[in-house]
Amino acid sequence: MKIFKLLWLFATIIAITACGLKSDVVPKSSLDLPYPTNIDYAINSEGVSIYNGSDNYTLFVEKAEEGIGFVNLASYRRVASINPKQVYVDTDVINNRTYKYRFRNYHGIVKTYSPATVRTIRYYKPIKHDIINATYERNKVCLYLGLSDRVDRTEVKVNGVNVGTAKNGIKNCFSDFPNTTANLMITAIPYDKDNNTGVPYRTTIKRNTATLNLPPQNIKVRRNGNDIIITWDKEKDEPNYNVYIVENGKDKLQKQIDIELFRYTAKTDKCIEFKISSVRKGRESKRISVSACK
Repeated sequence: MKIFKLLWLFATIIAITACGLKSDVVPKSSLDLPYPTNIDYAINSEGVSIYNGSDNYTLFVEKAEEGIGFVNLASYRRVASINPKQVYVDTDVINNRTYKYRFRNYHGIVKTYSPATVRTIRYYKPIKHDIINATYERNKVCLYLGLSDRVDRTEVKVNGVNVGTAKNGIKNCFSDFPNTTANLMITAIPYDKDNNTGVPYRTTIKRNTATLNLPPQNIKVRRNGNDIIITWDKEKDEPNYNVYIVENGKDKLQKQIDIELFRYTAKTDKCIEFKISSVRKGRESKRISVSACK
């Protein structure tokens, strides 16, 4: 009889232990880890990019694929553990498929998890322009975008500065952009109706510096002690150059030269601010500011 009691007790202990072995992590209320909140995600050509914005906690990520029709969600499986301020890209995704991501904060020392936050994400291959042409006409950057059912709007940047929004099916021209360089780097970023970013279109247009009266290009400053040397690119039309020193917020003309090099001996160890411009047929270009620090 005692043997049966011992067997029963042993079986009970095994059953209780087995019930405690769950596949899902459970939060320990003693530490009260907060829900994960600083989570950002983006859809790109590689997959779903997930950013852990927390300063203190590792982000524990699980994923389940949403069922089709009457099929229920599959069980969650671990995707990654993302350190604070780090990004993970989930490449195991299929176009036009919906996924549920479950996020928990994780404390590695005591192996404790927070309650979960769930987000539903539909993956799609990012949209892009089917037809796009870029031209430079009458000192304006012009873009022609073909008609598109997928592209809702297009943001345009020139040399990294947002210059406006382009519409499909018409020529869009922009003139309010930085006018200091010969190369215009154009970026057109498409968005769909859900405000998701598509594949950017990029191109570069090279302009004639002489006709545009642009300032010196590719200015470089070298300082060795108090000896300062400033150089820039040589131009075909061979303009003159004005070199200024900024004192008390005012530009003081130091010298006009006809070569692409200026040498100066500083009187102090402090940083010195210079401004340099091109002069063509009596017309001065915009002045470009550079600093020479020891």
